[in-house]
Amino acid sequence: LPPPVTNDNPCNAIPLTSGSTCNYSTYTNIGATGTTGVPAPGCANYLGNDVWFQVTVPAAGALNIDMQTGIMTDGGMAIYSGSNCNSLTLITCNDDGSNNGLMPMISATGLTPGTTIWIRVWEYGNDNNGTFGICVTTPVPPPACASNPPAGNTCALATSICNFNGY
Repeated sequence: LPPPVTNDNPCNAIPLTSGSTCNYSTYTNIGATGTTGVPAPGCANYLGNDVWFQVTVPAAGALNIDMQTGIMTDGGMAIYSGSNCNSLTLITCNDDGSNNGLMPMISATGLTPGTTIWIRVWEYGNDNNGTFGICVTTPVPPPACASNPPAGNTCALATSICNFNGY
């Protein structure tokens, strides 16, 4: 068996940086084991071999976390909050939310800026482990309505034409 990956548990999570565009970085879960003492993710047929990442919540209080296929073509992802890596609370779990095949994508809003979010990644059913890509972006909210709109135009009467990154 290959040696364990360095981010095999939350306390050794690899830091990721949230950016304005998605730039996937490649990682693997080959050699990972299952994590004990953390609430089960509850989706994507979790059977172990998970790896961990962490990201600091930006001022906007929102994050998009997306994955792409590599050798792993069907992944699962869950995010957790907590005051430290030994006491985590499940926020949400995703399976197949990405536009990249059967990979997960999580859009989280209402997060506390400056706190750490832990990201758990595994392969659905633990039968095709290997490389995958992951990126974290900060969604850009749409511009706010002008405080003094032209006559006849009010925010209250505006028609929403899109839903951009969860806003």
